[in-house]
Parts: sequence; structure tokens; C-alpha cells
Amino acid sequence: MANPWYRVFHRFCNGLYFSRITVLGAERLPRSGPTLYLGLHRNGAVDGFIYRAILPRANFMISTQLRRKMMGRLFFTGIEVVRDKDEGESGTNVDALNQCLELLRTGGALFIFPEGTSTLGPRHLPFQSGAARILARHLETGAPIQVVPLGITYECPWAFRSKVEVVVGEPVATDFSDAVDKLGRLKELKRRIQSALESVGVNVESEPYQQTIQRLAYVATLGTKRSCFRTLKSLERSIPEKLLRDWQALQSEIETRKLWRHQGVPLFPMGPIWLYWLAFLVVAPLVGLGTLLNLPPLLAAWWAGKKFSDGPNVISLWRILVGAPSLLLWSVGLGMIASVSGQWLRLAFYALATFAGLNLYYRFKKLAVAILNGLCCPDLRPQVLAFHETVLGEIAHEPAFSSSSSFSNSSSTWPTWFSKTRTTTRRIRLMTPMRDSGIEEAPREN
Repeated sequence: MANPWYRVFHRFCNGLYFSRITVLGAERLPRSGPTLYLGLHRNGAVDGFIYRAILPRANFMISTQLRRKMMGRLFFTGIEVVRDKDEGESGTNVDALNQCLELLRTGGALFIFPEGTSTLGPRHLPFQSGAARILARHLETGAPIQVVPLGITYECPWAFRSKVEVVVGEPVATDFSDAVDKLGRLKELKRRIQSALESVGVNVESEPYQQTIQRLAYVATLGTKRSCFRTLKSLERSIPEKLLRDWQALQSEIETRKLWRHQGVPLFPMGPIWLYWLAFLVVAPLVGLGTLLNLPPLLAAWWAGKKFSDGPNVISLWRILVGAPSLLLWSVGLGMIASVSGQWLRLAFYALATFAGLNLYYRFKKLAVAILNGLCCPDLRPQVLAFHETVLGEIAHEPAFSSSSSFSNSSSTWPTWFSKTRTTTRRIRLMTPMRDSGIEEAPREN
């Protein structure tokens, strides 16, 4: 069993930075027995925080550089390996391999990132052979094992309080005929692993195409219960002709206007603007108060993301590495002041204001963008609303996974854009953890 501190702390970090984490295909997560989890790597070590929160049994294979300093040891734990780009003794990897095999032999769960490092690019990085070799060595003992691929999709990887989807794929087959030799089995395992991981990820031809379908997927999820991953997957090979034509026409119009955007998309009110003003006047003071009361840790996190990140795939990591401890220290300091002065009501007020501000921040941003665009460019609203209907009509909504569950830090999504259309995809908030897996399975669709 992994150290419970890391699971609790990572769940705290996830709840702090992301507004919702949804798991698609949750029923495929094994509850016991030797298990090898293989995860796509998109957003730096933050991927590990999210995966760990939903896989309480898993022991992670990590880079040795993550635990070189005390701060790293606070956030990271696992079986340490030395990658080609890391500094360290290569003999460490022999010990790590033995630890992995022993873990699986005793019925444990092992998590490996086959890419070895992360990217937010249009395709996955080349898969290294380490996972296939560990799996092949275990299979030589004749012991059973479950091999589960996982993918991860971010609404916006670096954005504070954005949404995340974890995708659990079909188990990787591990059976072979006796005629296949040792080398042949290894090659076939590598092929099966790549195929399984590609099924839970989105791989496209270029960054411009990736950017386009990400925005279209975001539009499709606005005001609906559609899955971002499923929508992206349906656009992986091509965009319907009518949708592409209408998108290009809308983009041409948008480029001539000064519009505010959320996740790269201009939002507009779907109803009377006075209703949005009313909602904004309720939400804005709460978010503003929560921000003001926690300004030092928020500024520290913002500064760290600007100062230390060397790419978009580590911005959220640096914000969490600095912001989460800063918030804890800030809260503890305020608690100590309250205990000395006896100002417990003020401490309770701080806690409630922080909770409200955190959970309303995502809605606040969407409301603000929709109101500003509605005031500045009201003539563009009908065209934008019509495009949203086109998106919903042209993009097939086929449930690729039979169930889902979610870690949520807010109530149901505020209908801040486009359409009242609702689909039948079901999503629930976590209330009671499911045994072992740490998630609650959602009702299956009929």
C-alpha cells in the first residue's frame, strides 16, 4: 500500500487547482491482484497527482531527480529510476526493476509512464521499452496480471480551476501461443501497449489542428454534459465539412473584433444579459473576497509559474509546488493568530470565504467573459449561438465508455453560454469513496 500521506496531499492539490476530475470507464479499474497501470504523460508531474488520487493501490515508477531535494520528497514518492537525461548511477535501475517485479509478484499495483516524460503536443512521445520488458519478465513466471491503459485530457492544462478527464481503457491482452518466442512476445507486447495507449489518447497531425479541435471540443461541452475526451476523439481523424466551414467563417469574424475568451473561445450570454449581471453581482464579491484574503499564496503560485516553468506542460506543476505549501502555511499562520487572539469567528469567516471563492472562480471567469462580450459585440451573439447548435448537431455524441465518475469541487455547471441543450451522459460527484479504487462508479447508461 502506498504511503497515505501522498494520496491525501495529492487529492488536496488536485482539489485546490482543478474544479473537476472525471473518470471515464471507472468500472475497468481492478480492485485487487497484480496490476500494471500504463499512463499517458501530458502535463508534467501533475499527471501523477491526478492518477494517484484515483489509484490508491498503485506504486509509481518515478524519475530519481524528483526526490533529490526536501521539497521534492514532500510531493513525490515511488520506485526511483534514472532516465537517460537524469544524473545518477545506472545501477539504480537494476534495483528498481527488481522492486517492480517483486511488487507484482506479491499482488501489488505498479504505475509506469511508458513515454518517460511529458508533452502537450499533438501526439504522444515514443514509448520506451521498459514497461513491456517488466511485463514480459512477470509473464515468464506464469502468474496472472491485469494491464490497464490510462489517458488524461485537460480542458486547459495550465489554467487554474479548469477540468480534467481520466480515461480508463480496455485491458491489454497478455496471452500468447506457445509458438511465439521470447523476442516475438516482447515485440508484440510493445505493439499492444502502444495500441492500447493510443486508444485512450488523442493523436493528430499538427499543433494547429490540435488547437482547433480543442476549441471545438470546449464549445461542445458548454451547457451540456458531453465529454471533452470523447468529443476530441470523434474529431481525431477529421472535422465534419459543414462544421469546419462554419468555424472558419466565425473565426474570420472573431478576428476582426476585440473579444474576451475563456479557454480560447469567446463566450456570450444565452439569455437576458441582466440575468447574467445579477449572477455576476452575486458571484464576483465572493470570489474577490476569497482572492483578497489569500493574496500572498496566490501571488506566490503565479510568480512560480512565470519564473520556473520552461514549457506549458509544467506551469501548473510549479504553481502547485509553490502555491499549495504557501496556502497551507498561510492558513496555519492565520489559525495560530486566531487561537492566540480568540478570533475564531474571523477564522471561520476566512475559511468560508476561501471555500466560496475557490468553488465560484471558474463560474466567475465564464460569467465575466460572457457579459463583456455581450456588451461589446451584441451583434455577434446570434452567429455564435447558431454555431454552437452546429457543433452539437455535427459532432456525434457516442458514449465510448459505459460509466464515469468524478471528483468535483463545485455544484452543477452554470449554463453560461450558448444553448439550453442537454445530453443524457451522466456524471456524479464523489460523495463516498468506492472500496480500494478511491472513486464512486456512476450509474451506467441504459
